[in-house]
Amino acid sequence: MNIRKITVIAIFSAIYAIVSLLPGFQVIGMPGVDIRISRTLDIIYGIILGPLFGSLASFIGAIIGRIITGGGIGLLFTPLTIVSSFISGITYVKEKGWIISSIIFSIIITSWYIGPGKEIPFYAIPHIIGLLILIILGYRIRSLINSKNNKNTLLGLILISYSSTMAGQMVGNMIFLVLINPPPIFFMTTLPLTIFERITITLISALIGLPLIRVINKLIKL
Repeated sequence: MNIRKITVIAIFSAIYAIVSLLPGFQVIGMPGVDIRISRTLDIIYGIILGPLFGSLASFIGAIIGRIITGGGIGLLFTPLTIVSSFISGITYVKEKGWIISSIIFSIIITSWYIGPGKEIPFYAIPHIIGLLILIILGYRIRSLINSKNNKNTLLGLILISYSSTMAGQMVGNMIFLVLINPPPIFFMTTLPLTIFERITITLISALIGLPLIRVINKLIKL
């Protein structure tokens, strides 16, 4: 890794940490754990920096952000940033990256059903929708985002943002299980809030990502 790449990762990690200072959504049942607005950057970083550097910048930024705001149990949930960034990045950067992201997401959902998921089979429906987006439309996401038509780009960003954030959220569920081990029905009671949170993250990611991608594309042409 050269100095330029290290500098880019450091800058984007710092931006992530700063955005982490913004208030987020409190997670029901876990005092001190919240869903931060900075989660929207996981997806954007994956697209802009690629699956590896995007994941690294998100992860480092998330850790720094948590430490700055008091650390706590929220630090243990920072790995889910890697999942969201990697899935968005690999889907966008690689022509057939959607296949890799589909496999990863399939493994995540399967792991859920091997555990408590089998007792609440309908909980993962929003996540399965995210997986189906990758399987059915994944091959088009790259071209949609690269389109000169803003509507197409926005659609592509919405699709990848939803799939990526739902994958990360499911990983967060499994971390939650290891730490707290709540009864399965707990997840069903929080499902409406989960859907609201993830749709919000999806829309914010897409709306922020659209102008950023346009600016970056113009800079590349200079």
